[in-house]
Amino acid sequence: MKYLVLISLIFFSQNYIMANEIDSNGIICDKNEEKSKRAPEKKVIYYFEDQKVYGIKVFKQQSPIKINKFLIAEYSYDEKNIKWEGENSSKVMKYYATVNRNNYILRLQFFYLTGSKTKNNTEISLYCKWMPWQDIESYLTPQLK
Repeated sequence: MKYLVLISLIFFSQNYIMANEIDSNGIICDKNEEKSKRAPEKKVIYYFEDQKVYGIKVFKQQSPIKINKFLIAEYSYDEKNIKWEGENSSKVMKYYATVNRNNYILRLQFFYLTGSKTKNNTEISLYCKWMPWQDIESYLTPQLK
């Protein structure tokens, strides 16, 4: 019985440590494979906190510039991946997201739920940088001034 309690304690403390490595961090991913001089770079940004994943929305019209987080879903994780699922605001498309914790490649699988595109499901991979929230804020703020 003593060993069972000890093993359980070790298992739960490892999960807590793994969650702490994820929480308060985020990813900034490149959406465009090729850099364009005319079109600005498009980035996909996600933030992880308290077992939830947030998207990032930037309000350029306000002064000072305002960066908001909006809740997407709860994430799950293991030693290799962080996973969650979401949908667009009109609930026409659902997606599954997986971030590889070793190389920070984000894999998105899109599934159209209604309309003529239901057979046109796609999958993309994005190269991401892992960084704490303070670095994400400092990365976004100067570019928008």
